[in-house]
Amino acid sequence: MPVNYFLVERNLNDFSEKTKAHEAQLKETHRQLKGVFQNLDQQAAEIRAKVERAAGLLGSLYCAKPINEPLLTVKDAPPAPTNYTLVAADGSQIVPSRHRSLQFCLINVGLIKLVKGSGQAPSQEIRSELLDYDRLYSESGALLGEEMVGLFRDKAERTAILDFSLVDELPIITLTDGPLDVFSSSREADTNRKQIQEDVAEVQRQLEAREIINAGYIDKPGSELISRMLSIFQTPDDLLASYEDKQRSLRGVSDANLLKDWVKKPGQRSAVFEIVSKGDKKLGQRQPVCFFFLNVSQGEEAWLTRVEFPAWVSRRPELIDLLHAVVYAETLVLDTHPYPYLLHRAHELAVISKAEADAVEKMLLQKLDADGLSIGKRSSKQYHKDTM
Repeated sequence: MPVNYFLVERNLNDFSEKTKAHEAQLKETHRQLKGVFQNLDQQAAEIRAKVERAAGLLGSLYCAKPINEPLLTVKDAPPAPTNYTLVAADGSQIVPSRHRSLQFCLINVGLIKLVKGSGQAPSQEIRSELLDYDRLYSESGALLGEEMVGLFRDKAERTAILDFSLVDELPIITLTDGPLDVFSSSREADTNRKQIQEDVAEVQRQLEAREIINAGYIDKPGSELISRMLSIFQTPDDLLASYEDKQRSLRGVSDANLLKDWVKKPGQRSAVFEIVSKGDKKLGQRQPVCFFFLNVSQGEEAWLTRVEFPAWVSRRPELIDLLHAVVYAETLVLDTHPYPYLLHRAHELAVISKAEADAVEKMLLQKLDADGLSIGKRSSKQYHKDTM
């Protein structure tokens, strides 16, 4: 028996009591934050100006910024168009492991395309990239970790989306899972991250030039971008230069939990906000990204997801409406657990099973052996794990 359930059960009461106290505290924080947000509904311009002043003063800032809609804006989903192209991409990876017989990295991207109104079945493709051996190690000689491989995967997804969308008629919308921006907190990834961000920015410029809307879909967002925005606005001007997020009093309530008090009906979206993201300059500039929250629930309780898109789209209201309508229509296909259907299918295409990972390793070992190169062995730890 792998888990000692008796010891777990002994802690259940304490866990429940502390959870209850935490929930009570969050409920009060939610009440206060809701009041602040509601009172500032018509002050979007003032909030925007204050956030921009803060961005000019602070070395690091991560919050929301209003665009041109009142804070309490709620819009119903427009009717989905009859003709459009939707491309979804998702990736998976084999991360190098020193416990394997051979260190290698494989990135798999699943692509699926629906040309709505064409009468044709969706087309699909799988792109697999085996990283060259000299890319498996960082500048310091460390083996690539999960975060760094994630950056390579994000880049592969964006590049594949561009290639897969070039021959289609407008309007075209692309979807990936997770935030639109490419980001890693790993210091080991600094140099690679900057280059990858530049490469992804070039992809974005090409997508924008063709008016292709690339969007990121976050299914269960826990961000507090709006809470930080409100905290910045309430900070006196003479203290703005010394503002630190750890001093924020109203924390713990996600943007989704805050907005569900207004974005109540299925298909509705919130106001559009821009993400202000300012950090270490040597890590490169993050691309301007906007977002709205979308209620994809088909029941009485709201379920808000975050839809991100490039800032240029926010200047075209008709494109925001198009994105709103298409993404919501996609979530209706999987009605019991709403999620963009094409994105789910892309994930199914991309996922790498253990058997496939072992098969790739075997192919590599056979090639090295045929070329007279030395072959390593699994660690004893990995050997015993594989036999469990």
